[in-house]
Amino acid sequence: MSKLTILFLTAALFTVESCGQTGGSPQNASRQSTASAQADSCDDPDAPIGCCFVNMPERLTHIMAIADSAEKGTRIIIRGQLLKADGKTPYPGVILYAYQTDNNGYYSKNGRETGIQRWHGRLHGWCRTGADGEYEIHTIRPARYPSNTIPAHIHAAVKEPGGDMYYLNDYVFADDELINERYLSRLRNPGDNGVITLQPNAEGILEGQRITPLVQKTPARRY
Repeated sequence: MSKLTILFLTAALFTVESCGQTGGSPQNASRQSTASAQADSCDDPDAPIGCCFVNMPERLTHIMAIADSAEKGTRIIIRGQLLKADGKTPYPGVILYAYQTDNNGYYSKNGRETGIQRWHGRLHGWCRTGADGEYEIHTIRPARYPSNTIPAHIHAAVKEPGGDMYYLNDYVFADDELINERYLSRLRNPGDNGVITLQPNAEGILEGQRITPLVQKTPARRY
């Protein structure tokens, strides 16, 4: 065997061994890949509904503040109540999650979102119903998507104290002309239809009310 051939084979072997060691041992690489997959398991627009509740604060009150005073748009306050399956008994301790578009109809982001909020955007929040099942959402009125084909809305999901999770019908607004029989006939999620009538309070802020009986358990769906 010539010296040239020996040098070639030695270089080839070194190259193969070096490539096999890139980034550490195969076992370490496997662990890193698994950890990365676990960390990103909620970074998906169709992630399981449980991902909606992964990043919530440890302590929650009955007030959800989605948009601060600097957010552009029309300020609104939604005062709501969740009821148990009998449609009468207040339901305390239910966690409510909501997210929405901005004043231009986009799920805008600030770059700090993680998990499913990378898709839901920066305008989101959580709260926990009080002793009377009450809650408040302080935000801006969302704009329609740029396609302008469905009503402006706020998405919502709940997590009951027992762990059941499901989406509610979206919060929508009675003065939106896209709220019609076709829209209402397609609703499939638990509770009421989510249609809210907004009226100005003494301070000129638009307020609406929603009472939602959690009377039906269906597979989690988001529209």
